[in-house]
Amino acid sequence: MLKKHQKYITFFILISLLFPANSLFALNKSNDEKNLDNYLEYFYNRYSLHFDDFGLKYRSPTYGIVDFKNPKTAREWMALASYYKYRAINNDKKASRILRRSIFQVYYELSNRPAYTQSFNDSEALFLMIRIIENVPNIISKKERNKILNLINNYLEQGIKANDTENRAIIASAHWQCIVNYLYNKNKIDLDEKNYLNNLIRNKIDKAIVNTISNNGWYFENKMQSFTPHYHTVSAYMLMIYGDITNQKDYTDLAEKMYYNIKKITFNNGMVEAKLGHRPIGLGAQFYLMQALLGKYFNDDDYRVYLFYASGSRFFSDRQHLNRLEFHSTIEFSEANYHDDYAFSDAAELGLLMDKLKDISLNYRYYFDHPIKNSNDKYFKIKNLGNKIFVNNKINLLGSFGNWSHLY
Repeated sequence: MLKKHQKYITFFILISLLFPANSLFALNKSNDEKNLDNYLEYFYNRYSLHFDDFGLKYRSPTYGIVDFKNPKTAREWMALASYYKYRAINNDKKASRILRRSIFQVYYELSNRPAYTQSFNDSEALFLMIRIIENVPNIISKKERNKILNLINNYLEQGIKANDTENRAIIASAHWQCIVNYLYNKNKIDLDEKNYLNNLIRNKIDKAIVNTISNNGWYFENKMQSFTPHYHTVSAYMLMIYGDITNQKDYTDLAEKMYYNIKKITFNNGMVEAKLGHRPIGLGAQFYLMQALLGKYFNDDDYRVYLFYASGSRFFSDRQHLNRLEFHSTIEFSEANYHDDYAFSDAAELGLLMDKLKDISLNYRYYFDHPIKNSNDKYFKIKNLGNKIFVNNKINLLGSFGNWSHLY
């Protein structure tokens, strides 16, 4: 019996020598943790390696950015640099330098133009800047931080009032509300100011909803004439964020309807056909992340299928730029027209604000357990066979696809 115990003792001594207590804890922690940060860090770190090799540049051919270009606007600077966040958190000095430089590029770019410029772009830039300041607190001094927050405060009202296009008003509203809440919590604005700004934001988002989203949860552009999956899910995601942080269930209820509408046109493996709609550019990791987090928020365990669809190398498929997070056009004869998916970080940082979204499961599922096979409403009649989907486009909302579009 003693010899048996001696064997166990010897075994544990060897283990303790090979793996000190702190290493064992770290090993167990990395295996057991199932949270959103674990999922996102892979995308951030890999995309930042692309910038290490090719510079902080991006390309989006369909929008006229044919060659890789340096960031010029506040949103471009902050969106690209944000991918260095996790490296900076882990004390990567190069990452910290890039983030610090980008923060001040944003500050100077905004300081040198009027506050009535387009709300959507700047709300994202300022939100991402706040997220970096909060996550990497030593990146700037206390004096610099106050200087930046004062700029944001001075810009706030005019930024909210600025005109935006259809979906951008919804996007901007969610971001501005995050910023207002943050400034209030930091005692930069008082309760009266917060309530005034809250009302401005609510008016902005309500007007956009009336103009773009049906009561049963379909998002349409061009005066309710055109449907596009990407902008539908972006809008649903922003409504979920806005409704959650303002504790207004009407907005999250609408977002839930919108989530399930996309699920109706999803194949059983989690893929949504980008060709469906009037802007068939492509659907990237950003889209599947948002759809997954919507599903998680609304307690649909099939969210893990959307999460799997975006995982790994699926959206790192540009052979000339192996670490470039991208999506590519689904338009015929343009498969190699890769677009940088640099807005992924924005969707990710919004998701990290939600307590309900932090505890995600990385035990993926590969097929839906609860698909929606048939649906019929005022706009679409949908028959989903899992590997084939037919959509009856009742009032010409799908561009050139006509009736009973065979999607796969």
